[in-house]
Amino acid sequence: MAAILYQREGVWYIPFVARRPDLPDHPGQIGLPGGGVRPGEAAWEAAAREVEEEIGVPAAALHPLGAGSPLYAAVTNYCVVPFVAWLPLEEVRFQPDQRELVGVLEVRLADLLDPHAWRQGPGPFPGPHFPVGEATIWGLTARLLGDLLPRISAAAPDL
Repeated sequence: MAAILYQREGVWYIPFVARRPDLPDHPGQIGLPGGGVRPGEAAWEAAAREVEEEIGVPAAALHPLGAGSPLYAAVTNYCVVPFVAWLPLEEVRFQPDQRELVGVLEVRLADLLDPHAWRQGPGPFPGPHFPVGEATIWGLTARLLGDLLPRISAAAPDL
């Protein structure tokens, strides 16, 4: 998975994918672009390839900044390595793969870094979750962000 930092009109953002509701795996969920590692592929290569396949950003345009702690997801029996990358393009245009996605949500980094914007507690989403319009970032994606966002903030406190 990859948290991609990019600027639009001087504001930092991270894109999230909105999965189609008719998919057998993770239907309707909001997540970071990502997927499985193919034989002979390194984890970063897989993350960059998935970004290109899912949202149309050329893998070669991404500059990897680092990786978060690997996280085991018991529900899917996968170990996920989250990466942070910078996309230095002046004009970012996402092209979601309509076989998997209904769209791309562009979320301001400042909002994600605001602890008051996150919700916790009773309701349909266990654990910390982040409302994005009609959608919600929760579950594994929220757990990954819980590790990545403090690292991003510490590395670049002026964001």
